[in-house]
Amino acid sequence: MNEYSSAEHLRPVVFVDPEKCCNCHRCISVCPVKMCNNGSGDHVSVNHDLCIGCGTCIEACVHGARSGIDDTQDFFYDLKTGTSMVAIVAPAVAVNFAGRDLELNGWLKALGVKAVFDVGFGAELTTKSYVEELKRDDPPIMISQPCPALVSFIEIYNPNLIPYLAKADSPMAHTVECIRHFYPQYNDCKIAVISPCYAKRREFDENGRGDYNVTMKSLEDWIKSNGIDLSKYPRVPYENPLAERAVLYSTPGGLMRTAERFVPGISSVTRKIEGQPAVFEYLDGLDKLLSSGGKPHCKLVDCLNCEKGCNRGGGTPINDLPLDESEALVEQRAIDRRKEWKTAGRKPGYFALKKLERTVNAYWKPDIYNRQYQDRSEATRKFIRIPSEEELQQIYYSMEKHSKSDLYDCCACGYNGCKQMAIAIFNGLNRRENCHHYVQNLANQDHEKEIREAVNSITEAVRSGSEALKSNVHDLQEIRNMNTLTTEGIKELNKKIDGIWDIVGIINSVADQTKIIAFNAELEASSSGEAGKNFYIVATEIRRLSDTIIDSIKEIKSNIDEIQLASDRLILDSEKGTKQIDVSCENAKSLERGFGSIMATSQTSSSEDGIFASIQNIAQGIEEFSKNTAGLGAS
Repeated sequence: MNEYSSAEHLRPVVFVDPEKCCNCHRCISVCPVKMCNNGSGDHVSVNHDLCIGCGTCIEACVHGARSGIDDTQDFFYDLKTGTSMVAIVAPAVAVNFAGRDLELNGWLKALGVKAVFDVGFGAELTTKSYVEELKRDDPPIMISQPCPALVSFIEIYNPNLIPYLAKADSPMAHTVECIRHFYPQYNDCKIAVISPCYAKRREFDENGRGDYNVTMKSLEDWIKSNGIDLSKYPRVPYENPLAERAVLYSTPGGLMRTAERFVPGISSVTRKIEGQPAVFEYLDGLDKLLSSGGKPHCKLVDCLNCEKGCNRGGGTPINDLPLDESEALVEQRAIDRRKEWKTAGRKPGYFALKKLERTVNAYWKPDIYNRQYQDRSEATRKFIRIPSEEELQQIYYSMEKHSKSDLYDCCACGYNGCKQMAIAIFNGLNRRENCHHYVQNLANQDHEKEIREAVNSITEAVRSGSEALKSNVHDLQEIRNMNTLTTEGIKELNKKIDGIWDIVGIINSVADQTKIIAFNAELEASSSGEAGKNFYIVATEIRRLSDTIIDSIKEIKSNIDEIQLASDRLILDSEKGTKQIDVSCENAKSLERGFGSIMATSQTSSSEDGIFASIQNIAQGIEEFSKNTAGLGAS
């Protein structure tokens, strides 16, 4: 008996590499029992006394942080050092070593294994044991137990179901016990089990049957890494009789279909269920039903942890084969076996069935295949404490969950809901920082803090801007007043220019008259001879002066016209500028009011939308103000 045979501890079957684990909780999300995982640190560790060994987390881990633990290394070492051994091979070999199963036997024997046995025949014996128990004890319900993960689940989490587990052991245990009782030549041999499941090691610890759990995955890895070509080895048959349809045991419903041969019609009272979470929900519900005095609606429960059966168990190398293809391999094997037994067809031959029955009976004896189970529920009481409602609320508050609306049950943490996560935190198996809601809340608080700091900066800038705007409005009003005075002055100048036109007209008229008088004086002087010569010179000079005055007046009139046009334009531009200044003043006042609004909003509201709306209003006001002030500068 080894150190793990007691009820106190379970053998580890899952290894966690802390260096590779990133604490992503993917393993927790697929784990059917959750609380065996501890995600409170920088990696997710495993409490092996609460782990059922299903291996689901191994396949789910995309970081390679989890791997299965088996006895492959010990098997090869002991075999090499001369330990006498026989091997038994699970029915899942039909899928995982398709077309190479008998060559696998040849290779094992070449390594020194003395004989290889088919667990499929052990499944025939198991079915016989189940049928005999049903007939003898007529239990209200019998739960099949070939799946060690489900046995551990019942022993740890649903001990009330232990009395309903089949008293007969698994097909592997039947095969081992068959060797011990009916093949005495191998009594000194240890038994290596070629299995599809890491949890099988625990079964051997508990029932004392089986010495090495060599998973098919580890075996295939060994074969590949050592460059072994199985096709070069002879096809060696199994030592024990061939199984008939019990080779179907590795496929969901295989037990039920085999039992149908023993008890026609048993399928109608059999519950076939497999896969997570369905099988665990069913077993939990069955526990509640039986504990409350209810009556189940089936007689036999054919159950497996793995949805695709043992063909895709946690310890198998095949993970990408389509379901139809893998099950077709098993079905074909069953067809071939039935042909060999001559039991194929809808109505198997009477003598063929009798021969099969005699063969099974020859290797079956009452009570030699039975086993006992252990109530391991103490582990749950030891490691998992359920918080009171008050304690639960305190955990919720620490997770920033203050109302029902905060209980998202998003399962992002890997648990089935906020309550389960809170229970894990309560038991030190996780921390609030792994809660999506909590992290989001912290992020929102940090975001709000950043916004508030930004708003405070904006408010200060707005306050400064408001003061600057007040000054600008005052300056604009001063400019407007000066512009108005200038416009009035130009208009007054225009009036005076209009007065100049009258004076220019008078001068022009006088010049014209003077020119005429001077012309007439020239005529009179020219007719007066020597006496009028001097007068003629004066009259000529006066006429020339009149012409000069007339020409100057024309130039003055032209200049006055230009001055008047410029003055008119100046008045128009000045009036336009005054209007633009008025608009700018209004925009500045509007902007000042907007600044006041955002200051009030930032002081009274924590709403981002309200603050942003006010900022947008100010931005629009600044844009309008800029346009108008730009137009003012251009004019």
